[in-house]
Amino acid sequence: MKRLNENNTHRNLHDERRKEVFEKLKEDSQLPSPSATVMEVLRLCNSEESSLNDIADLIQTDPALSAEIIKYANSAFLATGVQVASIQKATVKLGMNTVVSLALAFSLLADNRRGICKNFDYPLFWRTSLAEALAARELSRRGGDSDPNEIFICGLLAHIGSLALATLFPQEYARILENQPANTPPRSLEQSTFGIDSGEFTTELFLDWGLPAQYALAAGFHEDLDCIELGSGATKQASIYLLLAHVIALMCQSREARPEMLQTVIATARHYDVDIGNFGDTFHTIVECWHNYGRLFDIDTTECYDYSEEEG
Repeated sequence: MKRLNENNTHRNLHDERRKEVFEKLKEDSQLPSPSATVMEVLRLCNSEESSLNDIADLIQTDPALSAEIIKYANSAFLATGVQVASIQKATVKLGMNTVVSLALAFSLLADNRRGICKNFDYPLFWRTSLAEALAARELSRRGGDSDPNEIFICGLLAHIGSLALATLFPQEYARILENQPANTPPRSLEQSTFGIDSGEFTTELFLDWGLPAQYALAAGFHEDLDCIELGSGATKQASIYLLLAHVIALMCQSREARPEMLQTVIATARHYDVDIGNFGDTFHTIVECWHNYGRLFDIDTTECYDYSEEEG
């Protein structure tokens, strides 16, 4: 019991320090943030007096944002035989929470496609994020234990903390990335340089935007499934989907076979009893969606290795 109390005390102090650092950065710097329209949408969403129509009417004032949400609602994955042509119908089809989160995600995408951090690959960031979102959604759909559309948004923004650090500290972050091995998150260097790492930053951004706490924690800590922050329920399940999806997203970036990543996905899925079906078929489905969504939302995608002969 004493050890448990010590762990809880350490965790609470760590949470407080993380929040303090985030609030200071938020106060002193220009964080990546949603558009004014989306900020008002988030405010309305937290009001008990707001309705679906209120949210739809506000989003409709931003034609570009409305078009992105309607395109998503009419995507092949969501097709039900009835296409929507208005944000009001899209809102009904998707639900208010999903539409609000999509508005947030698409607003951040529109405003952060490029930047000045020299060693931060902005196109690669969004290309990988899109693949992760679609992979997480496919895994969630197969699992049937969470909302695939919410997991999609969580996957799309799961690494927004690294984009935020690149935006706030372009020179310092460029130096951190300069000698960093590929696909290795520089968490310890981020922590020592900024007092907060990109995963923690992601969690705080999610919470600051009013996204559900379970997704905030899953997005921020999914690369360490043993993290005490994840618990053992819905948050842990979401984090498992995100971790698997992240590895799959990295596989999407390579024309060469990545057997070590393939084994990681298969072993992790088996360990946590996640249904990935035949991996080759599942990967093909994800990649096909990735190319289609890339064209839909103007995100460049690439050709990658064909795992059609691989089994899950």
